[in-house]
Amino acid sequence: MEDSRSGEPTGLTKVAIQDLRRRGLRLTPQRLMILELLEKSKDEHIAPEDIYQQVHRHYPMINRSTIYRTLEVLEQVGLVRHGHVEDGAARYHLTRDCHHLHLICHKCGQSVDVTDLSIAEALAEALRQRFSFEADLTHFPISGLCAACARMEAAGPGEQCRQAEALE
Repeated sequence: MEDSRSGEPTGLTKVAIQDLRRRGLRLTPQRLMILELLEKSKDEHIAPEDIYQQVHRHYPMINRSTIYRTLEVLEQVGLVRHGHVEDGAARYHLTRDCHHLHLICHKCGQSVDVTDLSIAEALAEALRQRFSFEADLTHFPISGLCAACARMEAAGPGEQCRQAEALE
């Protein structure tokens, strides 16, 4: 997050400092650590409890409410967003990493990120035409069955048992 040669903030930290200062806020150590965790895990969305566990290793005096308040501030500023996955739990990620869909199998829990948002264009247009609603379809989950679970569903109960036994 810093240029090791000059000690100057770079990338996300620089943007965060500017965004927070513009709103009269500081880049506290807690805010910086959470942003760094989210940046390092750009392929994953992190639950607040996981963030707490990682931050707590470095700052044992920090409590969970500080994590939640910090995430709330960072979301209000527009640096992070949260989404809810199949289990309903909130997961956080950087706003700049949010342009993808999640295909989540409600049977096995497999999740696939889809970065080609053109798939959602027809849905966005239909919502606009029918409901005069401008949908933000840059980050959302779609629940259904993955290919393997769909095949097992189509095969029927007897085949599902045989396939399950073959996996054991």
